[in-house]
This record gives sequence, structure tokens and C-alpha cells, in this order.
Amino acid sequence: MAVMQDEIYRVGKLSLDVGRHVLAGPRGEVLLARVPFRIMEKLMRREGVIQSQDAITQAIWSDPDDEPDDPGRVIREKISKLRGLICLIGTEGPSGVEIRNEREVGYYIQSRKSR
Repeated sequence: MAVMQDEIYRVGKLSLDVGRHVLAGPRGEVLLARVPFRIMEKLMRREGVIQSQDAITQAIWSDPDDEPDDPGRVIREKISKLRGLICLIGTEGPSGVEIRNEREVGYYIQSRKSR
């Protein structure tokens, strides 16, 4: 029987283990809840590519009936918390990773050294 390896996305020193829902950096790792995990998965899958709020919303809540009243607010709050986690696990600084926002367009993740 073949053992399948979990998919792992990497951006700079940040990694996301898809099978375990774990975000890891040089100073540790954090288990992500469903919504923050889906956001990070969407962003890290395509580093540097802007993901619209609608695309992120669909990745989190595939059934529109499950969406909260203001999905944009929920996404903004979760991204704010994810930015804090990125700093906490040690991927901040000039060679770190950041989640960026293009106003009225969407969000993307990138390694600062790739700018």
C-alpha cells in the first residue's frame, strides 16, 4: 500500500500542511481553524496572484446559504489574525512573508524578498 504525502504549500519560510491544517514558520507552528485555513490555502496555492473577495468567499462557503451576513467583514477579520500569526511564527521582517491587499480587488500572499 502506497503512503500518500500530504500536500504542503510554501511561500518564503512559511508552509501550510494541507492534511494537518498546520501553518508553520521558523519559530513554530499553529493549527488553523476551518475558515483561516481555507483563506491561507487559497492564497498560498497561487503565491503573488490576487484572489478576489468573491473567490475567497466561495472557497470558504461553497454553499451560499452557509455564508454569514457580511462575508467580507469575516474575511478581513481572519486575514488580520493570520497576519498576526505570520509574525508570531517568525516569518516577518525583510525576508518574511506578508498578506497584501489591493483595494477593491482582493488579497495575495508573497515573500518580501520576491518583490
